[in-house]
Amino acid sequence: MSLGIEKITKKDIGKQKLMHKVLLIGEGGREAAIAKSLSKNGAKIFAYMSFVNPGIEKLAEKVEIGPLADFDKAFHFAKENNVDFAICGPEAPLVNGIADYFEERKIPFVGPKKEVAQIEGSKAFARDLMKRNKIDAYPEFRIVETISEAEKAIKELKDYVIKPDGLTGGKGVKVFGEHLKSDSDALKYCEQVLAQHRKAVIEERVDGEEFVLQCFYDGNSIVQMPLVQDHKRALDDDNGENTGGMGSISDSDHLLPFISKELKEKALEIVKQTMLALEKEKGMKYRGIIYGQFMLSRKGPIIIEYNVRFGDPEAINVLSLLNSDFLNVCYKIIEGNLSPSDVIFQRMATTCVYLVPKGYPTNPAKDMPIEVDENKIYEKGVELYYASVKRIGKGLYTTSSRSIALLAKGESIYEASEKCYSVVNHVKGELHYRRDIGTKKLMEKRMDRLRKLGILKW
Repeated sequence: MSLGIEKITKKDIGKQKLMHKVLLIGEGGREAAIAKSLSKNGAKIFAYMSFVNPGIEKLAEKVEIGPLADFDKAFHFAKENNVDFAICGPEAPLVNGIADYFEERKIPFVGPKKEVAQIEGSKAFARDLMKRNKIDAYPEFRIVETISEAEKAIKELKDYVIKPDGLTGGKGVKVFGEHLKSDSDALKYCEQVLAQHRKAVIEERVDGEEFVLQCFYDGNSIVQMPLVQDHKRALDDDNGENTGGMGSISDSDHLLPFISKELKEKALEIVKQTMLALEKEKGMKYRGIIYGQFMLSRKGPIIIEYNVRFGDPEAINVLSLLNSDFLNVCYKIIEGNLSPSDVIFQRMATTCVYLVPKGYPTNPAKDMPIEVDENKIYEKGVELYYASVKRIGKGLYTTSSRSIALLAKGESIYEASEKCYSVVNHVKGELHYRRDIGTKKLMEKRMDRLRKLGILKW
């Protein structure tokens, strides 16, 4: 599919970008970061959301409210406003085929089609794909469809993790010894999972430290972004329930304190091999964002899971550093002619901290007022991203999910962390946040653990 932009030079794009109209689907902090990056490069944003995100609303030409699963309503909003292309933040529409729906109706889409989006939609498929294609970067696993199969897998693996085979918003994974105190607890959880999903994946628990590699991919060239580390646990010192992510860090060298350049290249090679295997099996190109969640283990980088979109909050880290024209990057992905020279990131570290309703994720304080002094936050050079908050009149209120993300840059992760935490008092409400994201104490603890496991040698 050609958009007639292949003859446009970079100079021309600078002149013409104010004419470009983009449909943005989704309403969280990740989508707020996408909107900000596109808007900065001159795109006119047409936002299709399930509720009004006040940050996206400020940047948008028009807003349409509707279910994200209603592809027809989203498409007609795009068609009425003559958008040039669409981009989707959350995974569910992509896994359910929104890219196919739009492209069949002649609106280009930055995001993979349903068949290749199965790499996130089915953990069983993703594991089998890597195994079939001898991409040796996964833990030992079993795919189960019955309780008797689950019982056998638990006995064989002994120390294990249970994952539903489907989308769970990052909250479905249960770890033996942490969330599951006994094999009996594990089997009860398997009963719950199999009542909602056709399959579950039970896999060997791998010790190490997690990190994320996100890439732009046009079906031909894969371009890596700075590494990011998310903080999934709700409480300080990596305690509490798993969440959608309480905050994240990236370093000025685009690595992480415990990841060398060589390890990053190994991770990138694993992603490349997986994409080639996926496209070969499915017979179609993957275009969009590919997100590899890795564990640095004794075997080296191991894939925990793939996602078919930006992470949240990881999108906030990387897009805040993107020096290149994101609008141009999107067009290059659509056209299939992306080059590493099209994507340049600042050499700065970042720390992102999420403020969430008290009680999140199990019993969040919903419908509570929030007060934000945006000017005081911006004066300190910190960026603010509204996520799952609702505006009623002139007031802001919590929902059941994460409320506000703060992002700071610095010469080091620790400098960015201090800067980020210096403005949290300018957000008032029944909110909770971790106080240790990007701190030296937490990073030293994580690196000491890697040394004790024999993974880190320095």
